[in-house]
Amino acid sequence: MDKDQVAAFFRVLYTARALRRLRPDPVPEDVLFQLVDAAIRAPSGQNAQDWRFIVVTDTAIKQLMQEAATNAWARYQPRFAEHPELMDELPRTKRLSLKATAHLARHVSDAPAVIVACGLQGRHSTPGGSIFPAVQNLLLAARALGLGASIFQLALSPAVVKALGIPDDYQAYCAIPVGYPEDRPGPVQRRPVRRVAFRDRWGELWPYAESQPDDGWNDRWIQQGAR
Repeated sequence: MDKDQVAAFFRVLYTARALRRLRPDPVPEDVLFQLVDAAIRAPSGQNAQDWRFIVVTDTAIKQLMQEAATNAWARYQPRFAEHPELMDELPRTKRLSLKATAHLARHVSDAPAVIVACGLQGRHSTPGGSIFPAVQNLLLAARALGLGASIFQLALSPAVVKALGIPDDYQAYCAIPVGYPEDRPGPVQRRPVRRVAFRDRWGELWPYAESQPDDGWNDRWIQQGAR
């Protein structure tokens, strides 16, 4: 892999964030195929490859998802669901995240596609451990293709699972609304590595990480990738 390819990869990685405001413009079939084809390149425990993906574009099912999401949002954040104007009083980061989630709960049926990731129940000792690496591949592929995508559990309910026809021995792990975003991608703000990583034992400082900038290597990869 040459330097330009490395820079392009890290630029995708460093600018991928949850984009929840999606335009209704259709996503071409070959693009949806590429998302799933990228997802299944992930590792799978014992190479079971028990992941299954349902690419939902059916209007009726998406309406069920919106109903599920609206009800779930009201349970998850009853105060803000009843009085959305109160979100304006929150700190910026929390305000933006909650507003975007509330927007998606009300508009998930407008997303051109919702991909539901499923896996066999009881197949792995760590539930989801062989499914979410594939989901992360899908999210990164979406960013590389100029799409917005995010994990959106609020869109799943027993009624949705039934409508999707998921068999009893499979579990729906997450829903991923996909579409062309109204908002721009990253860079994303994260805690410094020195605050989340230790050396050898919990709480032991990692000297190299201590010497690095608080925003990590954002500038290095975003600037190189933009050339």
